[in-house]
Amino acid sequence: MKSYKFFEISINTNSKIKMKKDELIFQNFVIEGSHSRGRAMYTYLEFENKMVDELVEFLTSETWSFHGQENPTEESIRENLANGNYTENGNQTFWIMDNQTKIGLIRVFDLEDPICLFDLRLKEKFRGKGIAKDVLNWLSTYVFNNYTHIIRIEGHTRYDNFAMRKTFFNSGFVKESYNRRSWRQSGQLFDSVGYAMIREDWENNTKTIIEDTFPY
Repeated sequence: MKSYKFFEISINTNSKIKMKKDELIFQNFVIEGSHSRGRAMYTYLEFENKMVDELVEFLTSETWSFHGQENPTEESIRENLANGNYTENGNQTFWIMDNQTKIGLIRVFDLEDPICLFDLRLKEKFRGKGIAKDVLNWLSTYVFNNYTHIIRIEGHTRYDNFAMRKTFFNSGFVKESYNRRSWRQSGQLFDSVGYAMIREDWENNTKTIIEDTFPY
């Protein structure tokens, strides 16, 4: 019988919580993060392949308006899982939990490289409540503590996803690029905006403003 280690860490977003790197050997764990509305806490449960039916239900029950595939199919989800896009090849995925309810999903990828990216999804009824900011704060803490080779976390969103753009800003991510006609969705090309958190800013609790006065 396989055993798992569960642990909880209360995260104060104004401080840095140190986690032992060898804790990554456990396949399934919960990390507790704080949220501003009272003492409500969100936890992060690592996704396992045996949870595929829940994954299918989660992804097909909503329309994801600002994602490349707005209405993923069961077939595409199972194919992505079989290809290791959730749990293998530098990918790691977590359920975002409100008590025992799965309210969102965050997939982190390119974890084998110095720069990683992520995909964040919240159920519609949980959007606009500040939860995404807590998720990004947790993500920075988790990645930089457990992957010492990673120097930056990148995130990209469609130019008109103003809620996510505000979330990036409020979470300490710096806007670094505006990319024209770079976001392919539903047969169209949209502009996109790129943000990043660098390790130095996270460690020093700072936000480096880009100053580029060169006119070209």
